Amino acid sequence: MSLVELRDVIKRHGQHTVLNGVSLIVEKGETVAIIGRSGAGKSTVLRCVNGLEPIQGGTVCVDDTVVNDPGTDLRQLRQHVGIVFQSFNLFPHLSVEKNITLAPNVMKGVPPTEARRLAEAVLRKVGLPGKIDAYPDLLSVGQQQCVAIARSLAMSPQLLLLDDPELVGEARNVLEALARDGMTMMLVTHEIGFVRKVANRVMFMHQGKIWEQGPAAATLTRPRTPELETFLSAVLH
Repeated sequence: MSLVELRDVIKRHGQHTVLNGVSLIVEKGETVAIIGRSGAGKSTVLRCVNGLEPIQGGTVCVDDTVVNDPGTDLRQLRQHVGIVFQSFNLFPHLSVEKNITLAPNVMKGVPPTEARRLAEAVLRKVGLPGKIDAYPDLLSVGQQQCVAIARSLAMSPQLLLLDDPELVGEARNVLEALARDGMTMMLVTHEIGFVRKVANRVMFMHQGKIWEQGPAAATLTRPRTPELETFLSAVLH
């Protein structure tokens, strides 16, 4: 059953067309990797799915909710669609606990004691049970990434969007475990080895379009287009 569906999505920044008729489907429980050169539109796809970017044409649906419908409550949608940005976007002046519990507290009204228990649970899930009172700048890059993932998991999302995460040790292990557990994920990354290991399907974007897609192993081993072949040669050497 599909959780995400984009149909003929057009996204422009001024005169520049960033997404040019993008259509894709993500099934529940799938991990889909989006690869391609910088500027191909990969991160924009994620931002359109979460309603962070308005579109100029087509339709974006998440769990039968039309994201680009003016009547859609995007705040409500984002309670079910987590996004982890490349820069993590952790609040440096807040502890790990506060970073994680801010959204459940404000958006769901989860009381402080219950919120702390929730923070402890998601930190165990990402392998950082002892870091609840730490501050972001005292953590390694991989640990910060794990806190950003934990923050998204605290909202019990149906879908996790990951925008080119730093796939160092801890974070890599966490994402592999989430994929095994059936979390639906859309992942923008340049880490082809990770894509081979974790993704069910891969989508190669080029010039604002999905140029090629298919099962990860087959698509990455036998590219059908010269554009994907050239891209893989560049990132694998």
